Amino acid sequence: MTRRGRTIIILCIIIFVLAFGIFIAGIWFGSRDFSDDFSAMRGELGEIEELGKIRENGYICKSLRSISSTGITFSARIKVPERRNNPLAALIVLGGLRTGRDIVDYIQDQREMIIMAIDYPYDGKKEDLSEIEFILALSDIHKAVLETPPAVMLGVDYLLLRDDVDPERITLIGGSLGAFFVPAVMASEARIDAAAILFGAGDLKELIKNEIELPFPLPWLGSSIASVLVSPVEPLKYVADISPRPLLILNGKEDPRIPAKLAKKLEDVAREPKTVVWLDCGHMDLKSEEFHRKVSARVLDWLGCIF
Repeated sequence: MTRRGRTIIILCIIIFVLAFGIFIAGIWFGSRDFSDDFSAMRGELGEIEELGKIRENGYICKSLRSISSTGITFSARIKVPERRNNPLAALIVLGGLRTGRDIVDYIQDQREMIIMAIDYPYDGKKEDLSEIEFILALSDIHKAVLETPPAVMLGVDYLLLRDDVDPERITLIGGSLGAFFVPAVMASEARIDAAAILFGAGDLKELIKNEIELPFPLPWLGSSIASVLVSPVEPLKYVADISPRPLLILNGKEDPRIPAKLAKKLEDVAREPKTVVWLDCGHMDLKSEEFHRKVSARVLDWLGCIF
């Protein structure tokens, strides 16, 4: 065998070993439970900055911002009924990436609840990313995935400082993107009393692969890399840990973005007490009055049954 041939063989062996090592590291990272890490990342709530306080339609709305002792950013909007007597139930809401904390504006006429929507700790471009932009943003996306659960936990810290919040009626609701964070947060945060997963699913690798419309093997390769980045919050790892707290799982029968088989996979892993609802609708549509009517009615009925 020539020297060139030996060199090629050695290089192939090195590449194979490196690829195998990355593959094994990805499996280990993807299967790891991050709930203790999220708790450690949270730190202590820093000084609360209140911005943009307004009175509107019987509510007091304001923006909140704080940096924890570990550098985690808690950014949210809160909506509190002006007239209230007894401590109220509190809803912590995680919406879509684009709506973020502004989702409180879409939740109307819930006079017996304090509603707080958490913003994602991500400042990068949020839509219509090119392939290059997406690759360059991977580090920031991964950082935001890791920091979202502790940011929600800081939100719980804030709510428990308020004397108008009932500490035994705090519910976390996640819709669309927010749905995928709910199980990880609940596994890390025992002070939340119930959870609702709206338009979510399990098995993020398969879900991401479904979204990539490119020739094989690019969907497999892209979903493998992306799923490792988001694996710290893989819902299938944590959803069973919500029990014995009440859980609502709600999906649309005509949802083009959430395959029914992946939504059912999450349902199967979840433990009792769980309520599973399938509506005749598509994915989340915050601008649709019919959507609000259908989803809000089911969520409020469920809340009325558990509290």
